[in-house]
Amino acid sequence: MDLLIDYQIDDQIDMEDDLRKVIEEVLLTEGLDLSYELSLSFVGRDRIRELNRDFRGIDRVTDVLSFPLDEDIKIEGEASMLGDIVICLDVAKDQAKDFGHSLRREVMYLTAHSTLHLLGYDHMNDSDKAKMRKREKEVMKNLGVFKNDSSFGDDIDESGPSPGGDKLSKKDLASFKEAIKEEIKEELRVERRMENVEYGKIYTKEELSHGQKFLKGFDYAYEGLVFAINHEKNMKFHFLASALVIVASLFFNISRLEMMFLVFSIATVIAFELINTALENAVDISTDGRWLSLAKAAKDVSAAATFVTALNALFVAYLVFFDKFLNFYDSVIVRIAKRPSHLALISISLIIIITIFFKGVFYEGHGTAFRGGFVSGHSSVAFGLSTIGILMVDNTMVRIILILLALVVAESRYEADIHSVKEIIRGALLGSCVALIIFGVFS
Repeated sequence: MDLLIDYQIDDQIDMEDDLRKVIEEVLLTEGLDLSYELSLSFVGRDRIRELNRDFRGIDRVTDVLSFPLDEDIKIEGEASMLGDIVICLDVAKDQAKDFGHSLRREVMYLTAHSTLHLLGYDHMNDSDKAKMRKREKEVMKNLGVFKNDSSFGDDIDESGPSPGGDKLSKKDLASFKEAIKEEIKEELRVERRMENVEYGKIYTKEELSHGQKFLKGFDYAYEGLVFAINHEKNMKFHFLASALVIVASLFFNISRLEMMFLVFSIATVIAFELINTALENAVDISTDGRWLSLAKAAKDVSAAATFVTALNALFVAYLVFFDKFLNFYDSVIVRIAKRPSHLALISISLIIIITIFFKGVFYEGHGTAFRGGFVSGHSSVAFGLSTIGILMVDNTMVRIILILLALVVAESRYEADIHSVKEIIRGALLGSCVALIIFGVFS
């Protein structure tokens, strides 16, 4: 097996024998002979980021890249070309520190990982990822290199002698196996975190007029809200709590001033949760997904700020609702029936909150905040208003007009190819059901 090692950086490591063993072990484990040739290059952060951007369309630093040959080039008497491996030594050092093992082990693992890529392995889905991880661990086990390997010269083998010459005890074997399991879990957590925040997605700047920028700003803000709901469990809880508070306001004689404090507290908690989400993603991008103490501190402080606003919201809720519970039968329930405008406002507010919640929770990977998504927001609001109007007026012609207007809104979403029929039906059912429940219970 012919291995060409190229250093494009000043920092070099004496690992040619180790790297050759890794590649040979991968080939033998796959049932192949050793009549192959490949190159392995060590580069810096700027170079691997450039390669990642040019060949994969992902503008960020990564640890390793694999470039398999498109064709099997075979020259008689010569080794078959397998492909090229590019490792960023700086990232490898950082990852070795983060995972708590040696640089030697990290570089060997990256070499095994990328060699499997050259042979056709991939990790685009869970099944392929599990298969590739299993093969990687098998190779590293056969080489006797484990996570707690801390030197360049001493290998640890499950069945062989330890560096001191003695056989490993059962306790040591169990600890080695447990270390491997924890290592796999850590690496999978890092990978999933990188995938969840969609690091690989690149956006191009749109050329818009001033008027278009103004309108597009609302779209971007709404997209941010949907993103936060989709990726943060706390945001789901905050939106559900907001809906419950709005519903609870129907049962109690809440003044305008009290309602103002409630709404302000809810908005503050949600706003700080959005800032916390933005800061977490910014920290992940700036640290390339590494687990650094200062990055953790920044996230913890941001989370603490959100926690403080949540405590403030609970305190405000206590002050507003405590006396209302004691005088429940003197609440505003009796007067609400005479104020359908209040019911209408509550209904539309709930429809909008639930629509945003559904768009975030059931995001299907297509559309934007105002265009497409799990449920049609335009349809939900249109049918909600139509249902409210039907319940508030006695004129049959007006009711028919309200229904037709809602249908026109729904048809426009389908005609413009923004929503599917299912998404429009979901929106119509959502708007109508919320309005019927609020007016049916309280009117």
